[in-house]
Amino acid sequence: MKKLLLLIIISLSCLTANAQQENNELVSLTKVNYVGLKDLSELGFDNAFEPEEMEIVPDGLGLNNPQLQDKLWTPQFPFLGNIQLEEGHDYVIRLTMKVPSDGTYWVDMCSWSVGYSYARHVPVVAGDDFQIIDVEYPEYGRSITDGMVFIGWGGVVGTTILKEVELLERKYTTGINDIKVAYNPHNDVFNLSGQKVNTTYKGIVIRNGKRVVIK
Repeated sequence: MKKLLLLIIISLSCLTANAQQENNELVSLTKVNYVGLKDLSELGFDNAFEPEEMEIVPDGLGLNNPQLQDKLWTPQFPFLGNIQLEEGHDYVIRLTMKVPSDGTYWVDMCSWSVGYSYARHVPVVAGDDFQIIDVEYPEYGRSITDGMVFIGWGGVVGTTILKEVELLERKYTTGINDIKVAYNPHNDVFNLSGQKVNTTYKGIVIRNGKRVVIK
């Protein structure tokens, strides 16, 4: 029994030295909620876009696509503007919406001033309830200060209800696992076979639950 306990202690000691735990968390950078919108003019869209394809509904913003468009990105609108994006960061666009039909959305983080875009095609499944769709942008490739988020719904037929759009950044942290092991309060020393030895013993021993090399 003592030998088994010592082997367990040795294994845990090795894990303590080598085990690493990597965590990641999403940090919200900016968010736009469309519930309670009074007028489409609050969105700040200019004449380059087609407001007739949009309507205010009780649950948010209705994006109307009565028939399947020839191009996936028609129509399209910016839903997050004036955002700062750093090169090499991992970003996530989180869409909270109700989807009328199976299809595909086209979501793009881009900048008009530098002519850079990073588009993603996201398959969606129709549902009667709001769903959260995360669009990943790993290692975003350009630092821009006037970033915008566009969404196109040409691949979905019907009225999509958009409740919220959020920009998040994925943060990574790495730490050492904290493993506690039992130790002998009397400073007894054991060899790797579990036999008690005196302090004149040479080689690898277990002392206070730790491996020690005595030369």
